[in-house]
Amino acid sequence: MPDPNRVTRGPSSALGGIRVLEIASMVAGPYCSKLLASLGAEVVKVETPAEGDPSRRRGPFPEDVPHPERSGTFLYLNTGKKSLTLNLEDPQGRVILAELMPRIDGLIHDLHPAQAGPLGLDPESLRQTNPRMVVTALTPYGSTGPYADYQGYDINVFHAGGEGKLLPNGLALDYYPERAPLVAGSNMGSYQGGLTAAVGTVAALYSAKYAAENGRGGQYLDCSMQQAQLAVGYIPIQRLESEGVVEDRFSRFFRIGGVMPAQDGYVELLTLEPRQWQGLIEFLGNPEWAREEHFGDPATYGPELNRRLRGWFSEHPKDWLYRQGQAHGVPVAPYYTPAEVFTSSQQRERQFFRMVEHPEAGELEYAGLPFHFSETSEEIRRAPLLGEHNSEILASIGYNQQDRVDLARARVI
Repeated sequence: MPDPNRVTRGPSSALGGIRVLEIASMVAGPYCSKLLASLGAEVVKVETPAEGDPSRRRGPFPEDVPHPERSGTFLYLNTGKKSLTLNLEDPQGRVILAELMPRIDGLIHDLHPAQAGPLGLDPESLRQTNPRMVVTALTPYGSTGPYADYQGYDINVFHAGGEGKLLPNGLALDYYPERAPLVAGSNMGSYQGGLTAAVGTVAALYSAKYAAENGRGGQYLDCSMQQAQLAVGYIPIQRLESEGVVEDRFSRFFRIGGVMPAQDGYVELLTLEPRQWQGLIEFLGNPEWAREEHFGDPATYGPELNRRLRGWFSEHPKDWLYRQGQAHGVPVAPYYTPAEVFTSSQQRERQFFRMVEHPEAGELEYAGLPFHFSETSEEIRRAPLLGEHNSEILASIGYNQQDRVDLARARVI
């Protein structure tokens, strides 16, 4: 009988047979290994006994009632994984961790060098334990340099990447020109770090496969969340290097367009090229106030054009503006609410949301991968219960039932 919690496409998974151990919490590290699990890797998540990953205590929760097995944050970030509870502060817990190391292909952790060393997770120790293993260390600022042991959360990493200084802009800048810098929502810095680490890990696993055939080993991947953020927001630094311009929210400000109010929400209008200006003029119905030469001189005409554009856009529904803009070659797109995205015909047609059943949280739809393979499968399986796979994993390294009972009583697992 097929597993109802598994959705597959094609005959096999891209990372089938790859075994990964995750020692990470909250967003960045778990998102990295979630992506590997979605590609078919067997991912074992190490959690603290009794408490588990701190994300289990973060909402949203069904009916706003906290429960460690019903956190929307945890359930999303840990689909497809197994859970092993292990007290790494206990000597026996570290023994078990060391026994697992020779059996895995990859390790994902978010420990600073000062934390990793005592656990035997520093690069040299791991090289001796399992020379073919790929180790990904995902930390706020990387494992080297003067910030190597600095603590940091998503908001720290995002602003340390320089992007937050440029926000708000557009319509918000018009209304609140003196507002302090903003952070992008939804843990953007952490997700970017996790995605970057996943790309690097897959490349390292691919490399390790061929390195092993030639008598070489795995490698250590040192991933900085700050630099992951810098890599996708590099334009301000590029302008500084090439033009000597220190970009800020005012210099990035789009003189014509930006956030426009619609009859039922907002849209983003971004016209940067003459052909787009002409399309916009036709879209507007060729009014006297919208001339092509005006769009070519935003310093003079920008404020008046924006005032008129906002008035015109506010009289029309955002989806109508979207469709008509596309028909005229005008880059305009609606700001959708989460509910509108969830019911979008585009997402439904591409089967982006998949129903998964969880023994505690019930049936929920989860976001899947943003791409489809033609030949290999994509896997979306439920997140684990805390310590759900303790017996399976410990038995695989020689611990019998009485051993496991003793470990539980000693609060090692």
